[in-house]
Amino acid sequence: MTDLFRDERGITSVSMAVALFISIALIFSGAQLYRVHSAAAEVQEVADACALAADNEVAGLMTVANVCDAVCLSLTLMAATLYGLGLVAACVPAAESVSVKLMDLAQETVKRRQEFYDRACQGLNAAQRALPFLATGNASAVAKANEAGALQADHTAVALLVPADFEALGAAADDGLEDAASTIDEDAESIRSKAKEAEEAAAQANAAKERGFREDCGADPAYCMRERADALAGLSGEENPAYASVDAWSFSVALERARAYYRARLTSWTLEGRSTEAQADAIIRKRFYEHALSELADAYVDDGPEGFSAHIPHLFRNTDEMRSTPLYTETIYPVTEDADGLMMHAWSGCPRAAGSARAGSIQELEASRSAFRTCPACRFVPSSVGSVAAASTSIQNGFENHYEQMRQACEGYEEARAKADPLAAAMKDEVSPLLDALASVLDKADLARIHLEPPGRDGVIAVVANTAQSDADTGFQSTFVASDDVLGRRVAVSSATTVEDGTESAGALVTEALGALGSGSGGVGTAAAASSRLWMSLLHAYEDGQAALVGAVQDGLASFSQTSASGLGSWAAAALTDIVEAAGLEPADTACQKPVVLNTAHVASASDDALCVRYRNAKEAALAGSSPSTSLISTLFARAADVDEADVSDGSFSVVEVELPLGGNTAVDWRVPEELEIPDALGAGVTVAETMVLEALGDMAWQ
Repeated sequence: MTDLFRDERGITSVSMAVALFISIALIFSGAQLYRVHSAAAEVQEVADACALAADNEVAGLMTVANVCDAVCLSLTLMAATLYGLGLVAACVPAAESVSVKLMDLAQETVKRRQEFYDRACQGLNAAQRALPFLATGNASAVAKANEAGALQADHTAVALLVPADFEALGAAADDGLEDAASTIDEDAESIRSKAKEAEEAAAQANAAKERGFREDCGADPAYCMRERADALAGLSGEENPAYASVDAWSFSVALERARAYYRARLTSWTLEGRSTEAQADAIIRKRFYEHALSELADAYVDDGPEGFSAHIPHLFRNTDEMRSTPLYTETIYPVTEDADGLMMHAWSGCPRAAGSARAGSIQELEASRSAFRTCPACRFVPSSVGSVAAASTSIQNGFENHYEQMRQACEGYEEARAKADPLAAAMKDEVSPLLDALASVLDKADLARIHLEPPGRDGVIAVVANTAQSDADTGFQSTFVASDDVLGRRVAVSSATTVEDGTESAGALVTEALGALGSGSGGVGTAAAASSRLWMSLLHAYEDGQAALVGAVQDGLASFSQTSASGLGSWAAAALTDIVEAAGLEPADTACQKPVVLNTAHVASASDDALCVRYRNAKEAALAGSSPSTSLISTLFARAADVDEADVSDGSFSVVEVELPLGGNTAVDWRVPEELEIPDALGAGVTVAETMVLEALGDMAWQ
């Protein structure tokens, strides 16, 4: 008989039906279980998002603080460099108006720096007090935004900053800027006045040097010492150098040229002339060359740190001037005597000098004029020697003419330098301490900075509760799985902290945020343009440090000429550059911060405040297997944070506002753009929302 409940392969129809039913029931039960677990775990994902959102407010405040710090640093640097540029301009009379404007801007910048620092500290302190509200507000907004889903959700979130306390910003340490500014303001007018005196004296000296240069070689190929030395003595290029600029030339060049000239003339001298009188003239000119070389042997030009001094001898050009030289008294001229009296000859080679018994001097010849007769052959008289250089001194094609003009220019230069050098030294003595004071300010530039350590600097702990209760099979009704269970309240804890974002620099954000201050400045003129460019350059010093500072100062110096007759402008510019290059300004740490999720244990262990201690104890108790009925959340968050009231009802928080005097009477208003936004869903109810969260968490029982 055939078994109706078993086929030929041994499988019954009833058993198969039961197996299929059980399999389907298990599949649906597993799917329902997975769905319930996923719904329960969804609150953890929301907690992670809330932690990131809350910590983003901390990162945002740090960006605001970086902006404020950049302003403080750049204002300090700007005031110091404006004063430095003003001092350089004060040393240049032609730039007096620029100096006045630069120092006015510097004075106003010092005032604005202090005002900004005080107001920034007040604003940032208020922001730090408001930060717990803002963090919770942002976390709550994110929690509300994540309520849409398959199951009903009613999220409530609170963000707890670790640590909760913060160091309030206060008065900055004294960096010496205000004292230096006060002293410079007091001395500025005196410096400008003395610079004018020094400039006038230096202009006279430079004019004299220019004349000497022209007479020596500056007029070449026209008549001058160099051209005459080439034409008359055939001097080589080494002994007869050319100079294209008076700046490279000195009076010592002319002195050496004169020595080479007379040495060459003496070396190449020959007795010329057919007549005895002509030969006598040649002999007397040779004696003049010897005399010139003798005089030049003791000549000197000393232009060193102690000043300028020179002795370039005057070569006589007439008999009267000759009387003051050794030629007047030297006893070298042959004297003969006959029945008619005495006779003095130009040299022993004179035909009438044969048999001379002694030698005489021109002084003797003049003193005993009545006793001497003039030699009819050489016709030697006192004026024969006295007038040997008269012609070449009086005409343009004579070497002695240009030598004498150069010598007189040297005397004028020495006289002018004797007046200009003490004035320049006094100026340097007055300006140097002021530059040193600015150097000290640059060395202490880090003192007037904003170093913020806000609450939440170590991280944020976010607690999110889903207080909605839904049927376990909501959205997944099935005849295979029937349940009257309800998904109860669910709570998750997450934490986040900020880490450096190596892909982006906050320095670029700071420069972009503050760029309008420089580009929108008003006013015209050199000082206004220089201050505008200076501001933009010094903003980069926040990120680039020393290089940007040096570049800013060099750019400022390039905006006006430091050239002056006294050289004080160039000296002051070089001194200022040296000071800035030695400042050693280190760039700020401008790496952007980004929030990342991490284990709450890491954040809680970063601080020993009461909140973190309670959290660590609660977590240890939970891990140790304490009864789940214990309200750990209630114990932990009996009072999450003690914060002051803060006015955040307008939806934003402006930390500070700054005005900079960048040209004319125009001030540029700027408001920090990185405002801390309050979610629209909360508005003025941040404090109320926090209270509701804490109450909801505290009342929850883990059952």
